[in-house]
Amino acid sequence: MPQLRCLTIKAKDPKRLADFYRKVFELKTVSEDGSLVRLSDGVFTLALLNQHGDGTRGLYASGFQVENLDGVKDKVERGDKASPHGEWQIADPDGNLIDLTAKGFGAAQEKSPFPIRHLALYTADPKRLANFYGDVFKMKEVAYSDRSSIFVADGYFNVALLYQRVGEEKNGFNHFGFHVTDIEEMRDRAEKVGVPRGAKRPDRIPYAEYRLHDPEGNGIDISEKGWKV
Repeated sequence: MPQLRCLTIKAKDPKRLADFYRKVFELKTVSEDGSLVRLSDGVFTLALLNQHGDGTRGLYASGFQVENLDGVKDKVERGDKASPHGEWQIADPDGNLIDLTAKGFGAAQEKSPFPIRHLALYTADPKRLANFYGDVFKMKEVAYSDRSSIFVADGYFNVALLYQRVGEEKNGFNHFGFHVTDIEEMRDRAEKVGVPRGAKRPDRIPYAEYRLHDPEGNGIDISEKGWKV
């Protein structure tokens, strides 16, 4: 079964971001060079890709490990190039990029106590994306919100397809999340490395309790409850 196992972030300073994720969330280094740093919690890979110049930075692409690349390619309309560290890159109906590999993204041997278990994106049509991720990657709808959002999962990893209202967050990738054991400990760790302690999420949010931001402003949910998968 396909598994969502990678998130790529385009970064101004990948090494600085890597230090943040190593110190706060104890991610391990898989590989590091001038253009790409790959970190892992032992299951999931966080790829920090150097964005040269003034190009767009932030959450850039998700990544699925699949058994049959051709089988996935046959189900999508958009996708015709190799990815920076996968074997192929496609796009979902909203244009969100997805790296594909049958070989794996390179997980660390040692597991972090704070695994990455969640990714969220905004979309004008959550059901259309839920159908896409179900048809192509066999993800199941596992939860719904009172704001028309849909949560899908692969049995381990949870993806929130958040309904985009006019004037709210822009379409596309928005944040990702760590399952932690102690919210205040993680807020303390973040503060010690020079970022704000984060803000409490609204009570209507079903899973995450607090939102942090890394040194380049990428949103990170932290949750003791975890996400439904």
